[in-house]
Amino acid sequence: MYLKEFIQKENTTRDTVRHYIYLSLLNPGRKGRNYWFTENETDIFEAIKEFQDLGFSLQEKKDIKKLHDESCSTEKQRKQNLKLIKDKIAVINAKINKLKMQEKVLEEVKETMEKKSIIETRKK
Repeated sequence: MYLKEFIQKENTTRDTVRHYIYLSLLNPGRKGRNYWFTENETDIFEAIKEFQDLGFSLQEKKDIKKLHDESCSTEKQRKQNLKLIKDKIAVINAKINKLKMQEKVLEEVKETMEKKSIIETRKK
């Protein structure tokens, strides 16, 4: 399919697709001067979106794709992907802890403000 069809099918933008081509995340063929996308590019694009939804950066997505292209279904790929996943889980856990701390502080501020409001209401 041509670029326009691919964009419509994947509900994305021309700029996004061209950026992914520039980064070598997508490597569509050519039909004359136009890009030609196959089911392979569709599968890759959908995997990229899934990794994006999981919080992986563009660089991490490039690393995963490069490893896939060079070492598909090998022990090296499995170990590297496992490391990336463990690292991502650690980052997520750090964010969760930070959010819990922020929530605790905000709850304390809220309680303080509510107490002040009750005291001020009683004074009137």
